[in-house]
Amino acid sequence: MTLDLPLEPIVRVVLAALRAGMVLLLLPIGGGEGVPAPLRVILSLVLGGLLVGMPTGTMPASADGLLLAAGRELLLGLGIGFLVRVLLAAPALAGDMVAQEIGLKMSEEIDPTTRVPATAPAKIYETALLLLFLCSHGHHDVIRALHASFASFPVGGHALPEGMALMTGALADCLRFAVMIAAPMLAVLLVGSLSLALLSRAVPELHVMTFGYPLRLVGALAAAIVLFPFVLTPGLGLISVLRGSLLRLVGG
Repeated sequence: MTLDLPLEPIVRVVLAALRAGMVLLLLPIGGGEGVPAPLRVILSLVLGGLLVGMPTGTMPASADGLLLAAGRELLLGLGIGFLVRVLLAAPALAGDMVAQEIGLKMSEEIDPTTRVPATAPAKIYETALLLLFLCSHGHHDVIRALHASFASFPVGGHALPEGMALMTGALADCLRFAVMIAAPMLAVLLVGSLSLALLSRAVPELHVMTFGYPLRLVGALAAAIVLFPFVLTPGLGLISVLRGSLLRLVGG
């Protein structure tokens, strides 16, 4: 099957929309079930139409070539979206660490947007860091990286980014920033646990086990409010690493 010339602009837009749609699908904001699928399709087509003016390669002239080109666009979008999703998973991982230490891990609830079990601390950390991401114009960085990807890897081309090292590095960065974000709370909880243990040894008549858990929970809530500014520093560092990783991935 050979594509007629009038179909070429439509093919370009659709291929570009596949790349943009995969990025939108994997974004923590706008990628869940809370955003209707038709709206995501429309946004993908709009982005594809806006970016179709970038330099493009030779359009496929057969059905097999069209399938290969579509698969390439999906892989490119998957690489960008996966990088963003992995790095922005650090706050939720930090919240799970805190929840495990407090004892709230058993009270997980299903997130209606992702259908994934999540704890209350994980949602708090994730929401706070996503707001910081938006306030720091991180979503602009994602769109900028998507724009640069069309310049470095034009629609209809054959090249793919060599980003395996970036992907593995993103996993390590996710764990590193999760520990940095949760470290203040973990330190407070460790001091609290040691204090209760020493109090139990010093005054066995107090029965620390009866009021230890509520006391640790109240102390954790108070510490979360006081130590919140210490979460912003690693959060900004995480966004900076995300920005640099995106630019390296797309060759910007």
